[in-house]
This record gives sequence, structure tokens and C-alpha cells, in this order.
Amino acid sequence: MSDNEDVGLKAALRNFGDLVRHKRQACRWTFHGLSEKTGIEITALSDVEAGLNPLTEIERETLCDFLGIDIDAFSKMLRNERNKESTKNVDTAGQLRAAPVVDLKRYRETWQRTTSHPED
Repeated sequence: MSDNEDVGLKAALRNFGDLVRHKRQACRWTFHGLSEKTGIEITALSDVEAGLNPLTEIERETLCDFLGIDIDAFSKMLRNERNKESTKNVDTAGQLRAAPVVDLKRYRETWQRTTSHPED
């Protein structure tokens, strides 16, 4: 696993954990009650909220379904974080065009430096 993927995974786990915590607290569920309803161990639920454990795919789907979270939320967060990390250190216009997501502000700045503007 590359460093970008590792950083993306950590950020996605943290974001997903925050979402789960928010939903659980909004519904006034305790770890114990949620564990009984979903069949997921209390320690695993705590680790998810702390951003330490992604759970198995089946456990994650069960938890998301129970709390009303989009089942694909974690995979979307992971993809988004990895895309952000892959475009973070892109500097040249050629690198920007080759990147999966283009940071338009930096691309525009590059274009403005290389394009002549008429003087008024």
C-alpha cells in the first residue's frame, strides 16, 4: 500500500467514524444497544467511531443500513480522500492534465502566468 493510499484510508476511516458517531448519537443509541441490534461487538463499534477499524463489508453494510447511512458512504469517502491525496502535490500544467482530479485554481494560475494579457 502506498503512502497516499494509507493517508487516504486513515482520513476516510476518520470521516466514516465521525458520521457513524453523529448518527448514533442523534438516534440516542448507546454502544451496548447498537451492538445488540446489529450484532457487531461493542469494541468494534468503538474502533469504527475512533477511525481505527473499517469493519468487514457485511458489518459495515449492516451498520449503515441500521443507522440510515448510504451503504456506499465508506467507499465514496475512501475514493474521495485518495483522489485528494493524488492531486495534492501536482505543480505543472502537464501533471494537472494527467491527474484524475484537476484543481482548477492552480491550473488557472499556471495559465495566467504563461498567457500574455493586453495592457490597458
